[in-house]
Amino acid sequence: MRKFDTLVADYPDTYKLIRQDEVSKIYSFPKSFINYRKPRAVNTEQREKARQMMIERNEAKND
Repeated sequence: MRKFDTLVADYPDTYKLIRQDEVSKIYSFPKSFINYRKPRAVNTEQREKARQMMIERNEAKND
């Protein structure tokens, strides 16, 4: 809900808060903004490469 609240604040012409209760909120936005994707498959080699890259970036950032 927090993401939708920020979208409503940033783009009031596209995202609208229709109704709000104590425990729920109803938003309105175009159907074309909804998409479904399957999770990205990452093999161990790609995971290790990304891990090493982040370690290097963090070390450079701390220096």
